[in-house]
Amino acid sequence: MRLLLIGWVILLGACAPITHLDEQVAWQGHKSDIEIKQWQLQGRLLIRTDDVLNAHISWQHKGEQDAISLFGALGLGKRKIEINGDNISLDSGDGEKLRSNDVDGFMRRQLGFDVPVTALRRWVLGLPVKNSSIIKIKNGFEQLGWRIETSRYKATIIGVMPHKLKIKKNKIKLTLIIDRWER
Repeated sequence: MRLLLIGWVILLGACAPITHLDEQVAWQGHKSDIEIKQWQLQGRLLIRTDDVLNAHISWQHKGEQDAISLFGALGLGKRKIEINGDNISLDSGDGEKLRSNDVDGFMRRQLGFDVPVTALRRWVLGLPVKNSSIIKIKNGFEQLGWRIETSRYKATIIGVMPHKLKIKKNKIKLTLIIDRWER
């Protein structure tokens, strides 16, 4: 009788649908084969500080170049950020284009709080910045004073990629839900 019960448990377990990728297995598989030089993502971004900002995001990355479009943020229309190496420009859609050669400092001045755009180039992939120490935590890592958690992965045309990221430091919380990955 005991053997029959064990057999039923094994059979039922084998038939159960898998709804989520095992996070540790997904991260290890993702980490091992991700040296993508070019990618695009479409998704939604929520930034919480003392205020709450939300926007749709479109991000194209190719080598040292990034083109980030944010739209729907507080009804301000479309913002376009272009990064080429250490140079950044912001087009707010009103004909004015601001430029700087300090990417993260520029973003801090524009937003009024710290958002490490240069690190986000790797973090959106679920990977730490190279040549910078990390502390491994459940579902992610801590780096540069930030906590990066990938709570879900999904299979995409590129491979197994992050679907939902939470990036936190003090009162700053960014949540990125990536709806589509492309090359």
